[in-house]
Amino acid sequence: MKVVTRLIPVVCCIALLLLVGVSAANAAQRSFPERGEVEYEHSIITIPLVLEGETQPAEVLKLDAFMRLVRGTPVRNGLGYRQVEFYIDAWELYGYSKVLDAYFTFRLSDTVKPKSLVVSLQKNGDYPAMIVYDAIYDVYLNDVKIIDKQAGVAFATGVMEIPPRNITVAFHKPFSLTEARKRDAKLDAKLGEVVDGFSLDPGTCEDMTQITPQQFNEGLRQAGEYRQKSLAHKTSSNNNKKPADRPAEATGKKVAGIEH
Repeated sequence: MKVVTRLIPVVCCIALLLLVGVSAANAAQRSFPERGEVEYEHSIITIPLVLEGETQPAEVLKLDAFMRLVRGTPVRNGLGYRQVEFYIDAWELYGYSKVLDAYFTFRLSDTVKPKSLVVSLQKNGDYPAMIVYDAIYDVYLNDVKIIDKQAGVAFATGVMEIPPRNITVAFHKPFSLTEARKRDAKLDAKLGEVVDGFSLDPGTCEDMTQITPQQFNEGLRQAGEYRQKSLAHKTSSNNNKKPADRPAEATGKKVAGIEH
């Protein structure tokens, strides 16, 4: 009985520590993080690709996205709502298009980095909140830049933690290659007959997970490698490959050690 009696306080202490830990974790999620920090994130961005003259997507692109953002500290704005400003410091996307037989890559433009925002939806608490991502970016098709300094936003509501988890972000960055070729004679000459006209419709961003700086750097390296592929010298043998023959790292299945 003495052994049992001695064990009771130990068990009680362990249970108390566990409860305190859970309570602290829950408390942390009831408010925005008080300290600013650098975040490294991976996600999957889905964008419908519609060929010129069609109304339905010819395919739905799945792009691996790697983002480094710098988050500030929370403040209360002039309307009485708490908010956190941040900016996207680096951002790279890549993925393979079966229809175009080419690789899409996105990257931040070499220009000013606009502020993004997380803002609470009520004055008496931080969550739920709304998040808005703001970026200016370029888009490449293999080694050809088809979009230059395109401004775009992405947003989501119902955010319950920072960094956001288990939400779908509306990725609203539409683009028409047909219109771009009309405006840019040099781009039209580069593409020639290699690529048909198409548009990128609004998409979504999901499966956001935290990654290491090493995984982030590997994602940037892979995107840079795809931008070295010549669009003008696609071979017929490459066109005849089956989807299963395509590199796994460009399909959104497994990238830089990240499991989906």
